[in-house]
Amino acid sequence: IWKVDRVITKSISRFARNTADCLHYSRELKDLGIPIYFQKENIDTMAASGELLFTILSSLAQEESRNISENTTWGIRSKFKRGQPMINTERFMGYDKDENGNLVINPEQGEVVKRIYRDFLEGWSLEGIAQQLKAEQVPGVTGKARWNAKTIQRMLQNEKYKGDLLMQKTYTVDFLTKKMVENKGEKDQYYVQGDHEALVTPEVWEAAQYELKRREGFMESHGICKIVSQAGSGFSGRVYCGLCGSSYHRLNPNGNTPYWKCLNAEKAQGKICTNGNVKEKELRRAFTIAWNSIVENRESFMGHWKTMQKSENALERIRGKQMIELTAEGRLEFEIPELTRMVLEEVRVHNSTTFTITFLDGTVKNVKL
Repeated sequence: IWKVDRVITKSISRFARNTADCLHYSRELKDLGIPIYFQKENIDTMAASGELLFTILSSLAQEESRNISENTTWGIRSKFKRGQPMINTERFMGYDKDENGNLVINPEQGEVVKRIYRDFLEGWSLEGIAQQLKAEQVPGVTGKARWNAKTIQRMLQNEKYKGDLLMQKTYTVDFLTKKMVENKGEKDQYYVQGDHEALVTPEVWEAAQYELKRREGFMESHGICKIVSQAGSGFSGRVYCGLCGSSYHRLNPNGNTPYWKCLNAEKAQGKICTNGNVKEKELRRAFTIAWNSIVENRESFMGHWKTMQKSENALERIRGKQMIELTAEGRLEFEIPELTRMVLEEVRVHNSTTFTITFLDGTVKNVKL
């Protein structure tokens, strides 16, 4: 039993945004014996002339909606041309707006942004950074500790953190549905350098872009969809089989003797690889030997690292500086996960005692235990 006798609405434009919807819902209600009364237009859909007038006026309402949308879009783009941004800082981590509408750093959030860039360039994965922030209950832009890899990636790609501003990254393709799509050159974009105070230097921001591309290529070449860093290990996502090329994953069944196993050597996977397991202590030992070999021959690498520091590639400049500083600290007594995560590209396991270790500066060391 219907409990609605009549629908009263202020105007046609408040009832629906397009003619098709207006007619569809008005007829559906009319079939149920429920009239609609539009106060502004003084139309009753049950009246003899009501539907004709309704059809005409709803078409005009749709056109009015189009004009409003186009005028709004024109106004926004005019502001963009003048270098005036339109940013919702309630959904933008690291910044607030002052009384004049300018971006100003939010100190607490700004430190989180800096940490994300620092952790990323020190080897943490997108997923690993998100997990650490959630574990520490670090509040995000909403005030809650809700972090994921996609959020971290977008923050690393956002030019606003280096003080610049790219306007019209998206645009509306349909004024009725308000559907927004990424602007891939269909509309003019406007770029402003030095628009506001930066949270990271241009070099750090550019290095992050190169590192994102490097990791994308790394995952593609190794046939993996993501890398997840673990707090206690610098080898996560970096250990691969020298026989079949598959990744090794970490297992720790009794909580104190972790080891690594080729995924293709798993019985559950059909066991198509014969390469054996590797104790984590042997991986750590192999890395320590390789790193100490670099430290002991540091002077022979200095020319390469100094050349990297002069590169046009910001990531290479940072890597070169890191290697110079880190090797200056001397030999390792044992492997340190933070160092491994920062300098290691991959380990190839040929068998349980033979490894090829590749560093991010391009150095390759073969280790036989």
